[in-house]
Amino acid sequence: MVTKQDLRRITDYLYEIPKSYRPDMRVPARIYADEELLEATFRDRTLEQLVNTATLPGVVKYTLVMPDAHQGYGPPIGGVIATRYPDGIISPGAVGYDINCLSGDALILHKHGYRLPIAEMESRWQEAELCCQDFGAEREATTGVVRYLKIRPHNTVYRITTEAGDEIVATADHPFWTPDGMVEAEALRVGDQVAMYPFEGVPYEEPSDEVILDEENIKELLLSLGKNSRGHGLEQVIAHLKKRNLLPLRYNSPQLPYLLKVMGYLFGDGTIYFQNRRGQGATWFYGKPEDLEEIRKDIAAIGFTPSQVYTRKREHKITTTYADYEFTHVEHSFKVTGSSFAALLVALGIPVGNKATQDYEVPTWLFKAPLWQKRLFLAALFGAELSTPKAYKGRNYNFYCPTLSLNKHEGFVESGRAFLEGIARVLAEFGVETKKISRRREQRNKDGTLSHRLRLVLSSTPESLLNLWGRVGFEYNRERRALANAAVQYLKRKQAVIEIRERAAEMAVAGHAEGIAPSQIYSELTGPYVNRRFLERSIYEGRETSVRVGGDFPTFDEYLEEATWGLGQSGMVWERIASIEPIFDFDGYVYDFTVSHSDHNFIANGFVVSNCGVRLLLSELYAEEVKPYISDLITAIFRTVPSGVGKKGAIKLSDAQMDEVLREGARWAVKHGYGIGEDLERLEEGGCIAGADPEAVSRRAKERGRAQLGTLGAGNHFVEVEEVTEVYDEEVAKTFGLFKGQLAVQIHTGSRGLGHQVCTDYVKALQSAVAKYGIKLPDKELVCAPIDSPEGRRYFSAMACAANYGFANRQCITHFVRRAFERVLAGKVKDWELHLLYGVAHNIAKFETHTVNGEQMKLCVHRKGATRAFPAGHPDVPQCYRHVGQPVLIPGDMGTASYVLVGTQKAMEESFGTTCHGAGRLMSRKAAKRKIRGSELRDRLEAQGIRVRAGSMAGLAEEAPEAYKDVDRVVEVVHRAGLARKVARLQPLAVMKG
Repeated sequence: MVTKQDLRRITDYLYEIPKSYRPDMRVPARIYADEELLEATFRDRTLEQLVNTATLPGVVKYTLVMPDAHQGYGPPIGGVIATRYPDGIISPGAVGYDINCLSGDALILHKHGYRLPIAEMESRWQEAELCCQDFGAEREATTGVVRYLKIRPHNTVYRITTEAGDEIVATADHPFWTPDGMVEAEALRVGDQVAMYPFEGVPYEEPSDEVILDEENIKELLLSLGKNSRGHGLEQVIAHLKKRNLLPLRYNSPQLPYLLKVMGYLFGDGTIYFQNRRGQGATWFYGKPEDLEEIRKDIAAIGFTPSQVYTRKREHKITTTYADYEFTHVEHSFKVTGSSFAALLVALGIPVGNKATQDYEVPTWLFKAPLWQKRLFLAALFGAELSTPKAYKGRNYNFYCPTLSLNKHEGFVESGRAFLEGIARVLAEFGVETKKISRRREQRNKDGTLSHRLRLVLSSTPESLLNLWGRVGFEYNRERRALANAAVQYLKRKQAVIEIRERAAEMAVAGHAEGIAPSQIYSELTGPYVNRRFLERSIYEGRETSVRVGGDFPTFDEYLEEATWGLGQSGMVWERIASIEPIFDFDGYVYDFTVSHSDHNFIANGFVVSNCGVRLLLSELYAEEVKPYISDLITAIFRTVPSGVGKKGAIKLSDAQMDEVLREGARWAVKHGYGIGEDLERLEEGGCIAGADPEAVSRRAKERGRAQLGTLGAGNHFVEVEEVTEVYDEEVAKTFGLFKGQLAVQIHTGSRGLGHQVCTDYVKALQSAVAKYGIKLPDKELVCAPIDSPEGRRYFSAMACAANYGFANRQCITHFVRRAFERVLAGKVKDWELHLLYGVAHNIAKFETHTVNGEQMKLCVHRKGATRAFPAGHPDVPQCYRHVGQPVLIPGDMGTASYVLVGTQKAMEESFGTTCHGAGRLMSRKAAKRKIRGSELRDRLEAQGIRVRAGSMAGLAEEAPEAYKDVDRVVEVVHRAGLARKVARLQPLAVMKG
């Protein structure tokens, strides 16, 4: 840990951690602060993170933090890093990134159907393959994990509970899949729908190292089949299996889970036989094309090559004990040719040839496997042979008994019964109850013998069905899997309603016995699932049967239509939220993954879960003229500018228009009527960063941003109506158009969900680049890539798109604020129009030319929670300000001042033309909400004459003045250090928060 003794004091406001502090540092690390602000940097990992940035390849001169710095993801917020072009690096973490997380007990569903608490995956996430969703294809998918995150929460933690009783604990900004796309937890409301994947699976258990099958077992089998060393057939089979690490086969062999699924399916819709003179093995699988494709992938994972899927018409004639039947059907199948694959499966217990005319039982070694491995075998067998989940037509609240059938010729019936008894024995371990094994004569065979149909009939009690469909489920049958998931959630909802009605009945009877008037009982206990008639029967008639759901509860068919619309056969269902409660005493770590699937999601507890800037607008009005209308004005802004986590706006974009926004930034907004040409002249880079390529932005990022253009968001984002209360530099103020007593509006927001998703995508994508280019990092969160590599160039193109979206977003909000001003002030005051002073980005990486050791050098300057501060004469400063320097906008926090400064030459010399971007957090959002009540803060601000409009009292508390450093002190440091000069001070009159 960095201590005060490790620092070298350069000036009253500048400290340095020398390069000698740590051997991997390439440059020194510098801190701008006074004594008090310096003390704040020791409260978290700000200085450790700063030192880490000084180790990055290509870093020049020194890395820096501004006086508003605090701990961030990877590099600190308020940090500046400059790397050489083209041999330096570019890093998404150095531009800006937020983490949204789950509590450690969240159960994560693995593709093999087992679940693990996310906290227990810290040492095993690299090999994990998780269940996820392919939203475009409306189907399940799997994903690898490229990053595991574990932190203390920086914002509110919520407990979310559904009407069916599902529960999860997540941070405020953790996104959940909804009919409107991914929406952060804090933006969800009671009654909103979220996507659930109801299959629960079973707990993970480490498999043993015990051998199931070895070389001697294979030799013995092959010799029994007449395959010996003649022609080296036996040796070739064994060699093939050894080459694929299938001999010896153990319970912990990585291929065993796939073999178990393949075996289960073969016991149903498959067959193995050996053909030709050489006795070559062939293994056939039959089913629907989409299900067969799943099996083909798993066979490839075992190490064998399946054929393509074949399709042909088949003519059938069946003679039963009742009648003769002829029919035609289209058959889909594929095969795996090769004796080694066939011999392996037969040695494991699969019968050769016609299963109806031979004896076989459940393989005995299966009984010793962990429960999750048994599940794979059963679920694949059920995908082939178990009846489809189906509710009664007449009593559509209840389900038929599931049945597993098999046919046996005379003489083999008892072994068929033994096989089904073995299945029932394994099912009992999952809590699935068996009712009976039935038998009936089915059909007459060509040889004159009879076939018998055996049926394992399972219980239809809700508990047994939940265990069957929710813990075992179906593999290799997408239709049955989706129906089973829906049935599970339906049964959970049904049980939840029954529990509500049972409690109401008990309370009604108890209340009546205590002498409470029936009218009062009815008033207090009636609700969505409890009516007066039910309560009357409970009190006066008693109950001869158990409580059932009422007539208002949907049938299963009705539920299916409502719960699965738009979800195809994904296995997801829509479920409504019953409650969302903040957990103010949460005192643990929270966790998250970065996953490799393009839709960036995984399943936790059954839930499907997955840059900023500022501008200042000036009027020609004195604040005194407008104060009588301030309340109306901030209310109009609040109604006109959508705000809050996940909030959608009024601007609708097609795919082509979305790409235009990403390429053109604020220029797109002005071109489409959201501003005037003069606005673009007063924006950093004209409101458009060159090099943006929408092809570098993921579909998910575009989806998150498509509906959010022109919206404010939450957190420290705001629209604030302000008064200029002090002018420090009259000449510069005049150039900027500032005067004392002036009314102004400040807008602080960023690129919303799109920018966050871009950073998420590239934090994941660049993990491989670190290894590929041999980059050594002291902290994995510093993930990066060489600037001029394909990965680095692609990230810059995506980051530029996010920056452009941020510029466009602020431009559209500017337009909406102007409309609100017109609506409230037109006809009441003169000159109510607003013009733009300046707009600048806070989180960005840009290519700039700076002097390093007397040499002009092209650099990639990363500013994370920092702002550009270019001096007079710099060509990147707008022409109208070039003779004085770039306007620098430093927003404060609610109830405190904001500042306008001007860039200096000293900033170019010392900080790559950079200064602070605000006050900087002193207290985490979680701590702020523990200490401060939003309603009390609102009342305090109102008492100070500051009008407040906020979508969330909790969000308001997070941004209380006490949660931030003293902005006056922060600005004084950069002023005295010479990084920017004070021009004017502004006080808030009204503030709008998300």
